[in-house]
Amino acid sequence: MRSSTPSSSRSGSSRPAEPLPLRLVWRPSNLLQAALASIGFCACIALWLSELPMIATVCAMPLVIAATGHRIAVERRAPVRALVIDAAGAAHLDGIVLDTPQLEWRGPLAILRWRDGRRARRLLWWPDTLPPPARRELRLAASALVTRPTPDSMAP
Repeated sequence: MRSSTPSSSRSGSSRPAEPLPLRLVWRPSNLLQAALASIGFCACIALWLSELPMIATVCAMPLVIAATGHRIAVERRAPVRALVIDAAGAAHLDGIVLDTPQLEWRGPLAILRWRDGRRARRLLWWPDTLPPPARRELRLAASALVTRPTPDSMAP
């Protein structure tokens, strides 16, 4: 008679777990807006420190301030977007399938590029909009976005 319970080396599931789709929200970055404001401020200082005539400096200052304010307002009004990368590697942005999506990393910035007809588009995730857990998930899902050549593309 056995005194111990039989052990099993099999796991509860014989199939590997299917990866879940990645869902990310893109929103405008406060860090980017602050960087744009500091660039505009530095541009105003550069005007004063340049050897432009005083009248040119005085006339250019409102233009620099208006352009900076406009760019910050455009960034602030950008709509919140929803990115989904499914298990098959298809990327959907707000429910629309992206054509040839590419994900690039530039230090802490994540850049998603795709084509919309003939026009190139992009989304930029700054460190304040992409927390570390979501950053890791996006790096893992990026391997699914790699476009692989079809078997027909080889020369005979």
